[in-house]
Amino acid sequence: MKKTILYISPMQARALALEAANVRSARFDSQKLLEGGSLYELEFTTEEMHYCCYIDAASGEALGLDYFPVPVESYPSYFEERRCERQSVSA
Repeated sequence: MKKTILYISPMQARALALEAANVRSARFDSQKLLEGGSLYELEFTTEEMHYCCYIDAASGEALGLDYFPVPVESYPSYFEERRCERQSVSA
């Protein structure tokens, strides 16, 4: 008999990654399934930090979290992108 494994959805993986990083919202830069589909790798950025989080696709457990500050030199361009996004949404 085959064992049935229920996997979490990509949106659930995003929510779990944000929870693991103790962040309310972020811009997701990359989301990949690794290890034959059993591990999510999610990269996301807030205004000041960049995160990389690994989520087990079967259990939803956060297996690892790495983070580092966004370089100060990129702040103006990052804020400009966000301002343009807000204007296009409100238009």
